[in-house]
Amino acid sequence: MEAETECPRCGAKLRLPNLMRDGYLCPQHGEEAPLHMPLLPEPEHLPALLSTAAVPAWIPWPLPANWVFTGLRMVGGGPVPISAVAVALTGAALTAGPADLIIISEQPGTGLGARFAGIDSQDPDSNMLANPPATNIHAANWPTPLWSLPSTDDRAIYVGEAAGVWLWLIAWPELAWSVMHDDMRLIDIRTADRLTDLPVGAAMPRLRHPEGN
Repeated sequence: MEAETECPRCGAKLRLPNLMRDGYLCPQHGEEAPLHMPLLPEPEHLPALLSTAAVPAWIPWPLPANWVFTGLRMVGGGPVPISAVAVALTGAALTAGPADLIIISEQPGTGLGARFAGIDSQDPDSNMLANPPATNIHAANWPTPLWSLPSTDDRAIYVGEAAGVWLWLIAWPELAWSVMHDDMRLIDIRTADRLTDLPVGAAMPRLRHPEGN
């Protein structure tokens, strides 16, 4: 039996391809690439797992102190190109208790980043890019501006473009971003050769249930 898949935009269970239809079908959004269930693979398996992805799989490297890798979700795969990758990390916030960070790289129109950010639009408003960025990081050694989006709850939402696709960084609680953004440098897991030392923690529940954020 094929594993359950979701619509990346709304989380509805997708109808499987059949003799009359090649693609997966969302009851609300029509044909969509499938969002697969979360994985927590061993670090040495990550580059091979993502080798055919059409988008980067970003991770901060080196990780901030006391942060660990806590899961991965992908949109597409198999006969359908991987069009989005979400990488989950958990660590210590400035306030008491744990903090979560999800980094999403996605092709325009996928809608996964917006779903985790809790916003209605499928992609960020292009007019946003006309404003000064809120901060800058480095992605694959390239300076990468990020813009801040408003949130209705205790999360920080930043979005920009890297490698020709959308880059989302979504952190809970909002102050977690203060830990993560200082001289943040992202590397692409697909081409990384230093991940054998990547610390791994328990799977992040938030990665499985975006609507419960």
